[in-house]
Amino acid sequence: MKNIFKTAIIGISAIVLASCGDNFLTRDPYGSTITQEQYSKMANQLEGSMRGIYSTLCTYKLDGDAHDEFGRRSLDMYTDLMSGDMALTNYTYGWFYSDEMGHGNTGRTGFIWTYFYGMLRNVNSIIYTAQGGDAASADNVIKRIASTGLPTTYDSKTAMYHTIVAGDTLASFNESEAEVAYFYAQALAFRGYIYSNLLMAYCETPNHIRDFRTERCFPMYNETNMEEAQPLATMAEVYNQLESDLAEAIDYFDAFSEKKRDSKLEINAGVASAILAYSYLNKGNPTQASTPDNVQTYTNARDFALKAIADATKEGIQVLPSRELTTTGFNNVNNPSWMWGEDVSIETTGGLASWFGQCDIHSYSYAWSGDTKAIDENLYKRISAADSTSGKPNGHPFDARVNWFNDGKKNSTYKLCADGKFYSADCPESTKADDIDREWLSDNVLMRIESMYLIAAEASYRLGNDNDAITYLTAITDQRVLEGAENDYGLYVAGLNHSNLLEEIEYNWRVELWGEGYGLMTFRRLAPEMPERRRGSNHSGNAGSKMEVGSSYIFVMPSSEGSYNPTVNE
Repeated sequence: MKNIFKTAIIGISAIVLASCGDNFLTRDPYGSTITQEQYSKMANQLEGSMRGIYSTLCTYKLDGDAHDEFGRRSLDMYTDLMSGDMALTNYTYGWFYSDEMGHGNTGRTGFIWTYFYGMLRNVNSIIYTAQGGDAASADNVIKRIASTGLPTTYDSKTAMYHTIVAGDTLASFNESEAEVAYFYAQALAFRGYIYSNLLMAYCETPNHIRDFRTERCFPMYNETNMEEAQPLATMAEVYNQLESDLAEAIDYFDAFSEKKRDSKLEINAGVASAILAYSYLNKGNPTQASTPDNVQTYTNARDFALKAIADATKEGIQVLPSRELTTTGFNNVNNPSWMWGEDVSIETTGGLASWFGQCDIHSYSYAWSGDTKAIDENLYKRISAADSTSGKPNGHPFDARVNWFNDGKKNSTYKLCADGKFYSADCPESTKADDIDREWLSDNVLMRIESMYLIAAEASYRLGNDNDAITYLTAITDQRVLEGAENDYGLYVAGLNHSNLLEEIEYNWRVELWGEGYGLMTFRRLAPEMPERRRGSNHSGNAGSKMEVGSSYIFVMPSSEGSYNPTVNE
């Protein structure tokens, strides 16, 4: 690990992210004075570095020949296959077979570890540079902030200071200063995102450990210690870091609310709030939901989800309306429900090594030619089948999302594949060789506003606010009603109550966000409270097997880490 963090730091003299005047970019920096030209150069360098990090979201490969490594969206496939919500129903080429067979927690760990720690190295370099590099250590920054008394966002829980000053707005900064601050905020948010993902990959959920405050997980690096190997941090230390990073980033984004992002690939206030909300949700312990710490955790999850919704709404982002449910193909970043996504171009397409190159039966893809990926058959049956079981709403016969999946009547080869949810805009219907898309320019979804409503619903349920939970849940399901099934839907909503509400929230996590990477955490977080779960008969591996939360659903730290970083064995 020590070698990963040996990186060249751009030598920018003496900018300190501390409030010692009218904004956080001090007018009297350490060392020699800094000119407007130097500010401008720094902004350009930080922008280039951030663009490089964003580019790795959906194109990163550890092995250049691997068609199952394409950044974030390949991780989404690993975890959805592990959860059983996605089924590899047939295989010819072998990609993703280890995930289908339940070996992904060891077979994928090298890729995931290198992927996130590589990002972390680069993000820390940006933060380090923006803070003045060798000219300003974090200790000096914190001491200087503390001595001024200016920040109003001291967090007594984490004993950390935020460097934004109350009343700061975009107008408080000149253009170049604002650019530097904006990229710094993005880097902080990205670091929070990385640590949130590492916690979800490599750590138990809090209800399965004795005490997350002392439970050790993985090495934690920041801008001040990235040159030396670090020991295993506790989960509490990692949570404190990511929560502080994201909260500080949100402070900056809110201060710069007049500034609009250039594309949906950039993190902004809404995306940062969403990452933080999801982290709080996964941090909560449902077995101790009424304790003060957990009440606060679930309150934070709900409140940041609602903030994300409010910020996204200002951009015109909304729950995907029913009229567009099967017309978007989830292939365009301009989809009205997407909060975060990548606009794929000829220069950035991964070709076969992409989501659509693996899953779309209307593209020249592995799914089209033999390695079909489909929704789990048992989950599919829950979408449309009526359920008269006592204590449950009357099933989901109203649910229009049944049309997201091929029923197999026209072509059984592609039964239950997601050709109503994900499909190429160039070829939405045909699977003929002469018609299919061979350019792979469909865009990548990274986050949708629907996930925020589900976080708000689940957190509200944990807080005992069932009516609020139903309101947030039905904000989605109101737009998922088949034409002519309004009466069925009315009965469904009327039947929602505390005894069945969590099961319906879980159902919507699995169906609404199928193929978007939420399956594994939904399973680990909620399965202990759900009815027995088995894989459907359409899985090529472990069909019909009973699924129980355990260590096989947690990624194992690479064994090589102990060789490169001896401190992990201390």
